[in-house]
Amino acid sequence: MNIAVLGGAFNPPHLGHQLIANQILDFTHIDEIWLAPCYQHTFEKKLTKVQHRATMTKMLINKRIKYSSEEIDNKLSGDTIDLMKILEKKYPQHHFFFIIGSDNLAGLRLWGQWKRLITNYHFLVFPRSYFKGSLADFKLNRPEYKLKLIKHPLLVTTDISSTNIRERIRSRLSISSLVPKKVQEYIKRYSLYK
Repeated sequence: MNIAVLGGAFNPPHLGHQLIANQILDFTHIDEIWLAPCYQHTFEKKLTKVQHRATMTKMLINKRIKYSSEEIDNKLSGDTIDLMKILEKKYPQHHFFFIIGSDNLAGLRLWGQWKRLITNYHFLVFPRSYFKGSLADFKLNRPEYKLKLIKHPLLVTTDISSTNIRERIRSRLSISSLVPKKVQEYIKRYSLYK
C-alpha cells in the first residue's frame, strides 16, 4: 500500500488535520494516512504531555486514517528521517510518503539531514490558503528532490492551526468549529492550554 504519514505535534489535533488527510486520500494515489504525533519537537517547542496529544490524535482516526505510535514508542528526537527509517524497516510491504504544509517549505533546510530526507523519501506538500508560490520559489524544484505540491481544482485549503486554537482557549473563545467535538470535550475535561 501507499501510506502517507502526517506527522506533527498535534497540540491539539484539529479539523484542518482531518481536512488535509481526507483530501490527500481524495486527490492522490495514497491508500491510507497514518497520523504520527511527535514525542518531542525538533525545535524544542513546549508541548502538552505526550499522552494527551496521543489520545486526542486517536480521535481523528477512521477506516483510512490510522494512528502511528512509532515516534512516541521509540522516543524519537523529532527528526523526520528517523521516523521514516523505522517505518520502512518495520513495514517493508508499504511505500511511504510524508505530508507537510506549504508553510514548512521556507524552513525545510533546518530539518535534520534535510537533503537526504527529500532525496530518499517522497513528500506531499499541501498548500495553505495563502500559498500562491511554487517549489522553485524555495529552490526545492531540483529533479532529485522528491517533493510534490498537491494541486486540484476542488482542493479546499485552510488556515486552522494548533497555535491559533491554543490562543483562542487562553482568550476564552470558542473552538467548536475548529476541532472535533470529542477533542473539544477532552481539552475541557483536562483543562488543557489554559
